[in-house]
Amino acid sequence: AAGSVAAAAYIASRNLRTATVAGTSMDPTFKPGSSILVEARSATAEEDRGDVVVLRSPEEGCEDDLLTKRVVGLERDWLYARDGRLVRVPTAHVWVEGDNASNSNDSTHYGAVPRDKLVGTAVAKVWPPAEAGPVADRHEECEARVIPAEEARRLRSRKTETGETLRIALRASRDAMQEYVGWTPPEDKASGRPAGA
Repeated sequence: AAGSVAAAAYIASRNLRTATVAGTSMDPTFKPGSSILVEARSATAEEDRGDVVVLRSPEEGCEDDLLTKRVVGLERDWLYARDGRLVRVPTAHVWVEGDNASNSNDSTHYGAVPRDKLVGTAVAKVWPPAEAGPVADRHEECEARVIPAEEARRLRSRKTETGETLRIALRASRDAMQEYVGWTPPEDKASGRPAGA
């Protein structure tokens, strides 16, 4: 009994709530019906690339729907969307995607999401019991797809020690995105090379 009281006190002190995942956009991380523990977002919260967040839908007419997505890009980051577009995330926005690339309605469709739409961060899976534990963050996979704003500024202003330019760094980001989702870029009509190469 004392353990239950301690667990309840910990949950209340961290402003944690449970939520049930609907849909398959986060498969295989979460299956429909998975229960997750969500820490409510504070006014000073900062997301990291790779975090799983719960957000209010940015789509018109669906504002009351809660979605579970992974943060891929932060404000002013450059990245390649799953459809091959080069995107710069606006200030006070995040780029979110579902882990299920073939079945996710996410920023690839509706664009970057205002940070004020974020409700909380998924910190653990609690159901089914066999899968209970911390949420996989995938920070490295997400960071490989992104050129952070400060790095883009540095690459734009001068060549690095290895002669790398912003264009080369963007190619590396595109290649990481291809590995992440199995996407192949369209060919540039004029050169016959992959677009952006």
